Amino acid sequence: MRTLLTTLFAAATLSGAFGQGIEFENNWSTALQRAKAEHKPMLIDFYTDWCGWCKVQDTTTWLDADVARYVNTYMVAVKLDAEREGGEVAVRFRPTGYPTVVMYDPNSAPQRAAYYVGYNADAAKYLAQVKSDAEGQGSSIGFQPDQPNPEFPDFVRSRYSKQRMKALAPDAVEAWLAEHPDAPAEVQWAVLSLSNLTAERADAVIANRSEWQALAGESAYNGFVQNQVFKRVMAAESQQELPAALAFAAEHGGPNIDVNMLAAQWASRKKEWNYLLVLLDTDWGAELEVASLNSMLWPIAEDEAADPALAKRAAQIMSGKMTAETDPTFRDTYAWLLFRAGDKKSAKAQAKQAIAESGGKLDSSEELLAKMK
Repeated sequence: MRTLLTTLFAAATLSGAFGQGIEFENNWSTALQRAKAEHKPMLIDFYTDWCGWCKVQDTTTWLDADVARYVNTYMVAVKLDAEREGGEVAVRFRPTGYPTVVMYDPNSAPQRAAYYVGYNADAAKYLAQVKSDAEGQGSSIGFQPDQPNPEFPDFVRSRYSKQRMKALAPDAVEAWLAEHPDAPAEVQWAVLSLSNLTAERADAVIANRSEWQALAGESAYNGFVQNQVFKRVMAAESQQELPAALAFAAEHGGPNIDVNMLAAQWASRKKEWNYLLVLLDTDWGAELEVASLNSMLWPIAEDEAADPALAKRAAQIMSGKMTAETDPTFRDTYAWLLFRAGDKKSAKAQAKQAIAESGGKLDSSEELLAKMK
């Protein structure tokens, strides 16, 4: 089942136990002035009103006592809706997903910025990274977000508004770059990092790593490369094209790249179920966290035309992750896989257990039980 974890709601009810959490400013200018006056780095939380994981972060990580104590004492925190009042700031830092949190130090020369993209449930690990970046000397950037914005093209600006323009095709991006050879380097980087690029252009940016990393900063540049790696793999049209894309990932993805994970994500998106299940039924697959496994197998569970034999294999792989502590939404996926496999008796038992474990209500499992009446 694809849904926000039920812990979101539990965390909201327990928030009083964590204190008041981080004391966020909501105005960029005020926060920037404070950071300069107090000689403190900033913690910028870019969110959107539709971002579910941003809400999870608000009710977990930002309420953690240690995180809040450190940020409130040694940093200036500001929370900005990247599609509303925070759009003018977002276009300078260029988040590509939400939540994106940026450690930004406007007091250093050169200025510094480090990026944390996505929700991280491990508050202690998150805090350790933020402290390391805030107190260190790395993560320098080659532009100054505390200065007035340069002239970004409308198709870049629209990324940070409610009136988003259709993304340019790679050839149109090439045409814009050819027509604006004298655009400021930061504007060129914004176009490159936020657009669909030809493979040749992406290769050229990666080949000029030192130049672009000096401008964007190490973590933002690494995010760009990871995004290009992911896009290259997902663009493979067949199993025959996949090895070349995975070789590109292995070469450029960095020391922590998980090529098997990319291959599994590709197979799940392309509905190459046999390829996916063979990959998951390995030692690598056995080590996957249940959340990752769930996201890959749910498309089989929701497919009314799923081959029962494939669904049975998927259910067998999922069964090894079912414990007393399994999130009920993941147990719901298991129940649906059993149903697609034709094992209605076991599917019914798992659906009932998922409902009980979720506090007596779980729409997806209730829908499954209704199908089996």
